[in-house]
Amino acid sequence: MRIGDHSVLRRASLGATSEVFEGCCTSDGHAVAIKVLREEWREHTEMVARFLNEARALEHVRHANIVTIFDSGTLPEGLPFMILEWLPVDLHHALANAGGALSLRVAVRVAVQIGNALAVLHDRGLVHRDLKPANVLLDRADLGAARIKLADLGLAKVLIDKYSLTYGEAGQIAALPVSTGGSAVLGTCEYMAPEQWVESKRVDPKADIYSLGVLFFQMLAGRLPFVADGQKDWMCYHVLAPPPLHVLEGAMPARVVDLVARMLSKKPSPRPTMREVLDLLAEFST
Repeated sequence: MRIGDHSVLRRASLGATSEVFEGCCTSDGHAVAIKVLREEWREHTEMVARFLNEARALEHVRHANIVTIFDSGTLPEGLPFMILEWLPVDLHHALANAGGALSLRVAVRVAVQIGNALAVLHDRGLVHRDLKPANVLLDRADLGAARIKLADLGLAKVLIDKYSLTYGEAGQIAALPVSTGGSAVLGTCEYMAPEQWVESKRVDPKADIYSLGVLFFQMLAGRLPFVADGQKDWMCYHVLAPPPLHVLEGAMPARVVDLVARMLSKKPSPRPTMREVLDLLAEFST
């Protein structure tokens, strides 16, 4: 099977709404990832819109720590696709292979690269809203050496009233009818900020700070801050329960614990900005 100038080699993964194939460019042989919306969602207006909006967002925001898009379009059978750079490992599997807590140095190294990507999104008026290990891709399994890139911008929310996107640029990204407000719960339960559960239409970049705080805690502790059985329990933990910072106390410097505590604040306002987080992480990497 060929898609444009790319040959499909094998199916690499099957997700809830899309499947990813490993492919190669026929002209120079370099590896690519070919992401295609699953057949069962072809007539679902919102899922198609999210897929196309992800492609637009990736084309609009290019950065060393954001997955690169080479092309996008629609297959003859009507399924939208994207041609992306090939990154063979995701952070979910890398953390599972690590088998426990990471060193502070490695955890900071990973968090900085993710933070660099989020800072660029925020500067350009975008909120990711679904930061989780499966949406962080690596060029190798070694977290101490891997190049790390943020992916899956399908739930990204466009902000044009407070940030630097113009209305024209926002229209290029979100020209299709994606529902990002109301009472719909959008995100992944383990990493969702409290406000994503109760005020999804008012989510701003501070929601991504919370999600990165959950991930940073997970890397440092070797476990998530909360464990729950269902969506209702996840909501209660994120909205009401204090994070178990005692798990980090003693094992990590007090300044690290304080940063995690601020990132996991229940209200958005006490959380630092992504640029502030990066400044603090820089202190821990020396």
